[in-house]
Amino acid sequence: MDSQKFLQKFSLSLDTLESELESGEDEVYSNIFVMGLPRSGSTLLTQILYNNTDLYCTNNLIARFWETPLVGTQLSKLTIPKVALSEYESFYGRTFGIDQPHEFSRFWHQAIKLDDFENYDPQAIAEDIDWPQIKSKIINMNKILGGGIVFKPMELVGFHLNSMAENFEKSLFIYIKRDSIDVAISILRARESSGSNEWWGSYPPAKIFQRVKNLSLIDQIAHQVCYFRSLYEKYFSDTNNLQLFCINYRELCESPNQVLGEIKKAISNKNGKLTITPLAERLKVSLSKKDSEKHTRMQCALDLASSEYD
Repeated sequence: MDSQKFLQKFSLSLDTLESELESGEDEVYSNIFVMGLPRSGSTLLTQILYNNTDLYCTNNLIARFWETPLVGTQLSKLTIPKVALSEYESFYGRTFGIDQPHEFSRFWHQAIKLDDFENYDPQAIAEDIDWPQIKSKIINMNKILGGGIVFKPMELVGFHLNSMAENFEKSLFIYIKRDSIDVAISILRARESSGSNEWWGSYPPAKIFQRVKNLSLIDQIAHQVCYFRSLYEKYFSDTNNLQLFCINYRELCESPNQVLGEIKKAISNKNGKLTITPLAERLKVSLSKKDSEKHTRMQCALDLASSEYD
């Protein structure tokens, strides 16, 4: 039996215990949901919010219990102390310590009915999503941990942001922006390093994916970047919505404590609280090499693709 099948069977065997941990509490704590393009700094932001605030996270242990998240949360609470790290390490979005943030993607895939990446239609499936169940799971995770949680669901929540915001009125939804060319070149490196031509990172809705999947590698990435940037910016251009908060990757690296202070203020505007432990120093900004041939070709592809999503 492979490891994924074992974990799924093991998790399903805990259904009774899961039910006993679910009590239907009201929203008490403010959670933070991080969104952004792949390779935009979302993992770094999530690590900072976990390591330098009193927020908890869906760590690499809880992530193994996507079928029974309350059991995983309770087990994590009993066995894993919250110890801040002095460095923020990851490899293409994957963190290393068992206590460190995980995207919790299998939970979100199940929650939003995503079982076919290439043919997912967010609008068509929206009415089938069980929002009360999603809310109950997350609120009870908060109850077990005794605090707010930083999640990194990316586009899995981004596709359904209005519904998420309606169900989590005390929460903050953060979009981290990074220059399109730097994001695109980083995705290109990720795909090249994998040694295959498979799609990497966020999948756009079916009607877009089916249209771009047979384009060249650089053109695929350009459309991926331009579509998701347009998706997030459509939502986050509403500056009057106190639940939505936008930050810049470079600013996060150069002035992390200032950014944390702004996030704390945004949480307080929702009548929530956030305790901060300041970072000792600024962080290194990762930039693409602008004199490379790939950089030039990618910039041209981005310029062409962007006109389709304006």
